[in-house]
Amino acid sequence: MIHAQEDAAGAEHEMTNRTTTLSAGLVVLALSFCSLVAQAQTKQGVASVASASSALPDLVGIRPGMPAQEAYTILKGRNANIKIGMGQAPIPGFGDKPVVTEMRAQVTDPSAPETITIWLTIPPTKQVVFAVGRLLEYDPNQPLLRSKIMASLREKYGTETDAGNWQAFWGFDEHGGRPDAARLKQLNCGSRGHGNLVVSAPQTATFPAPSILVYSPEADNGCEWLVKLNASFSGPGGVDSTYVYNVSVMLWDVRLQRQTQQAYQAYLANAGAAKSKEELEKAKQRKVPKF
Repeated sequence: MIHAQEDAAGAEHEMTNRTTTLSAGLVVLALSFCSLVAQAQTKQGVASVASASSALPDLVGIRPGMPAQEAYTILKGRNANIKIGMGQAPIPGFGDKPVVTEMRAQVTDPSAPETITIWLTIPPTKQVVFAVGRLLEYDPNQPLLRSKIMASLREKYGTETDAGNWQAFWGFDEHGGRPDAARLKQLNCGSRGHGNLVVSAPQTATFPAPSILVYSPEADNGCEWLVKLNASFSGPGGVDSTYVYNVSVMLWDVRLQRQTQQAYQAYLANAGAAKSKEELEKAKQRKVPKF
């Protein structure tokens, strides 16, 4: 588990000033992997996760399955002007200690403005990245050509699986392969929702960030095994605009999300059964009144 060790500091200021750089001490403590369950994982299982992760596409150098510490290191080295904050929340069944569930970063450099959010899996599994999002917001008076944005995306990720006027979707399997596009279009996988994840700038060094992974997984809609990349655009002319000043890209391992939710629900069920058994054994040891 990743535990955040310090409280959020200071009152909120203007958006460009209120983001507080996470101290080195907090980073070391917040990203200390101390989950007993995670330590008990086999080397073979860890190697398998690492191998699968390395085959997947990345966004800003970060890909699903990447350990939280590695993702943070990449994030920290991205830009000298980057501001980083840690989202945290207690995980029911694992005590009151807050667990880091998100990393948010904002680059205020006018020549390369970006906001990045990383979402992490929760115990009892080892904490790794399951989704990463990037938001680019440019000066409306200096928009980019949407055709060039799409060309850049295709150069990195290949031909899109599906596309509309305002968005594009790429589907990958767990090994980074490209599944049948016609089948994914038929299932409307590009538009399927799997929870509410929003790319946001950090407001403080630490902030509340409940995880969607504490909830039971939704019914399988045929797209739950995918790694998805969604890109959306907006510009001065709306969805049909030739120009773009807002680009949002989300890389989301839906399969990993579902596996984590199932593991967490199984843990709670087992913990509940163990507690019931313990209470039953205690009841058996109590003296019965004589009648």
